[in-house]
Amino acid sequence: MSGGTRSYDLTKKFLEQGHQVIMITTSAFLKGFELTGTWTIFNYEGIELHVLKQEYSNKLSFAKRILAFLQFFLYASGRVLKVKGDMVIATSTPISIAVPALVKKMFHRTPFIFEARDVWPEVPVAMGIIKNRQLIRVLNSFEKYIYRKATHIVVLSEDMKHSIVSRTGTNSNKITVIYNISEIKRFSTVPENTSIVTMYTQSNKVVLYAGTLGMVNGIRYLIDLAAETAQIDPEVVFLVLGDGMEKPELLRYAAERLVLDRQVFFLDPIPKNMLPILYAESTIGSSFVIPVRELWANSANKFFDCLAAGRPILINYGGWQATVIQEKGVGIVLSPTMTIKEAATALSNYLNDHSTLAKHSENAIKLAKEQYSLEIAAAKYQDVIMAC
Repeated sequence: MSGGTRSYDLTKKFLEQGHQVIMITTSAFLKGFELTGTWTIFNYEGIELHVLKQEYSNKLSFAKRILAFLQFFLYASGRVLKVKGDMVIATSTPISIAVPALVKKMFHRTPFIFEARDVWPEVPVAMGIIKNRQLIRVLNSFEKYIYRKATHIVVLSEDMKHSIVSRTGTNSNKITVIYNISEIKRFSTVPENTSIVTMYTQSNKVVLYAGTLGMVNGIRYLIDLAAETAQIDPEVVFLVLGDGMEKPELLRYAAERLVLDRQVFFLDPIPKNMLPILYAESTIGSSFVIPVRELWANSANKFFDCLAAGRPILINYGGWQATVIQEKGVGIVLSPTMTIKEAATALSNYLNDHSTLAKHSENAIKLAKEQYSLEIAAAKYQDVIMAC
C-alpha cells in the first residue's frame, strides 16, 4: 500500500527464514480488502493478518489520533491474548503499541522486542505538542518501563540509540540498530511505457518529495525553497506526493507564494509499487523536517527509498543522515543555518552539476546494497530474535 512497508518487507523475510508470522493491525491504510466485522482474519502472502476495522488518517488532529491509538491498543491487547506466539515484536509509533506486548508478557510470559521507529515522547515534547509537566513525567516513566520490560530493543539509527541510552539509562547492549530498508528489488523494477512526471512537467530538474504532509515534515520550507529557486532557476520543479493534515494549508500557501502548479505540483498518494516510476523520472529525492533538533535522529523512509532507486537525496537538517550524505557522496544537505536564498542557490548549482549528479546516483545504489538492503536488515533481526 502507500506509506512505509518496513513491517511487510521484514515479515516476508521472516517467512523465508522459517518463522510463522501473525500481524495485528488496522484497516486504516489497507484498501480494497473486505472487512467482515470488528476483526477480520485472512491470509495475505503467507501472513496471517488480524485487521481491526478502524478509521484513521494523518489528517486527524493530534487529539483524535491519540484517541485512535488508545482504541487500537485496547482492542489489540484483547486480540493478542487469543493468538499463540513465541515472540512479540511491537513496532512503534506511538509508544502505546507496547501495551499489547506488555499484556501478552504479563498473562502468557511471552517475551517481546520493542522496535522504536521514533523516539517518543521526546519528539512531541520537543515540538511543544505535549506541554503538561505531569503528563510528560508519566510518559517518560512509561517509556523507561517499556525498555525495562522488553527483552530487547530495536532502533532505526545510532542517534536514536544514543537518545534512549542518555535519557533513560538503558543498557546499550540491550539495543540493536537496524536501519530502515532500501528495498532495492522493488525500485529496480520500473514498468515500461508508463510516465507520471510528464503529466505535470517537462522539466529535467525535478525534486521529488514522497511522504506524509504533517506537522513535522517541513513542507512549508519546500514551498519557500521553490519560490526562491524560481527566481534563480525557473526550470527547477518540485513534485509533492502524499497526504496529511497539513495539505489544505500547504495548497493555500503554495498558491499564495505563486508556485502552485508552476514550480510545485501536489500529487495524491500512490501504491508503493508505483513509486519507482516517480523516482526513475525525477532528478533527486528529498526529505524535510521542521527546525527541531530532536527530529534529526529519525530514519525517514524517503532517505532509503532514494538510495534504493539510485537517486541522490536532498535534506534540510543535520544528524546522522546529513553525515552519511556528505561522507558517502549521495546528495546535498541544505544546512539549517543557511538562508533560504543560500539554500536555493546551492540547490540550483547542484542540479546543474550533471557529473556530480551521476556520481551521486552511482554512490546511492552502492550504499543501499552495502549497508541498507532488506537482506542485511532481516539477517540482523534474525540474530536478535534467536538471541531472545
